[in-house]
Amino acid sequence: MLVPPSPLPPHVDWDGLTSLSTALDALRDLMLSDVLLDVPIFVMGQPPLLFAASMYDEDMAMLILSQRHRIPVDVNVVDNHGFTALHYAADSDAVDLVRALLECPDVDVHATTEDLSVLGHVESGGRTPLHLASLRGNLAIVEALVLHDASVLSDVDWDGNSSLRLAQLHGRTSIQEFLQSQECSHLVVPPPSVESCLDHEKRTQQTVAAARYASSLAVPAALANVHVLRSILTIDECNYVTQALIAHTNRVGWQTKRHTAYPTTDLPSYCLPQVHLWVLATLRSRLFPAIRAAYGGMTCDLSFRDLFYVKYERRPGDGNVQNALGLHCDGSILSFNVLLNPRSAFEGGGTFFADTAATVHIEQGDAAVHSGRVVHGAAPVIDGIRLILVGFLNVRQRCMTK
Repeated sequence: MLVPPSPLPPHVDWDGLTSLSTALDALRDLMLSDVLLDVPIFVMGQPPLLFAASMYDEDMAMLILSQRHRIPVDVNVVDNHGFTALHYAADSDAVDLVRALLECPDVDVHATTEDLSVLGHVESGGRTPLHLASLRGNLAIVEALVLHDASVLSDVDWDGNSSLRLAQLHGRTSIQEFLQSQECSHLVVPPPSVESCLDHEKRTQQTVAAARYASSLAVPAALANVHVLRSILTIDECNYVTQALIAHTNRVGWQTKRHTAYPTTDLPSYCLPQVHLWVLATLRSRLFPAIRAAYGGMTCDLSFRDLFYVKYERRPGDGNVQNALGLHCDGSILSFNVLLNPRSAFEGGGTFFADTAATVHIEQGDAAVHSGRVVHGAAPVIDGIRLILVGFLNVRQRCMTK
């Protein structure tokens, strides 16, 4: 029997936190209130500190940090690029925010980013906030980070660069001089190089990083198989989620423009705040262990890249509804979908995989899990409505190279 989650605390504009047009105002009102919370907060699907930092809103981020005594704030949570609030602060020259974050006893100055492709240029992964501050040439932030924990000097990115080497490669003279002045026995000072050699090294590293990024888009051999995981949600739980979803979409409608290349009729999970917290906790406790077991006991950390509800529908004579989705690849290493309504509610449907030319069908509460890199699509619904919960997952190694 489903035990519905406890109601969310009152006096918080939970719906306002789900819309870009109202999120900042709703968040500011919450921070300026005296509401005491012991449940996680999400702003457009992100924890509030990470949201503010990623929006480069230093004042809001500082305000959020000042309220840690009454509102849950995780200073080390990462986004899909591996960035923490400290990364964003270092990358945006937010000196005051960096200093405030460094006062938090649990802050992780060794957290590292993923490879990031921007307009065809790949920024190497494995970078700490010190790497980013060195690239920016912000001496005040570099000094603050080194003073906080000098061991960060020895961290290297996925191109093998220490912060000192990045400063040298990119001509950040003041940063280079400061880092070279630090008495650190494990700090290897790179030899001086002429400008032509530095340019050659940067081009070589970019070529290697681009190849590494391209290889990350291939289907990992260990994740090549599709797995059907039974009864991740019970029938009652599926019905509970479905009722909340239908009530919301009957009131405000579905979204159709979130995914530009292959748009779906969907709704972000965070748009149902009451259900969202329960769904996150349930999937982490049931689905994640099942995925690890299905793929040979993987030890990687799994996290949500995107989580949303999708509707495929076919009504006679109505060409305005979406009943299928063309062949495509997801932007995630792992993807899954959970069937929320009974299989008897529609004809057709399922997930089609191009490599095997097979359509995988699941029952209500089951999950179909596969690599997001494999070519797949949503098979046409011939009649009725198919409701699914779709998730894109990040897969990160627990111990990054240092």
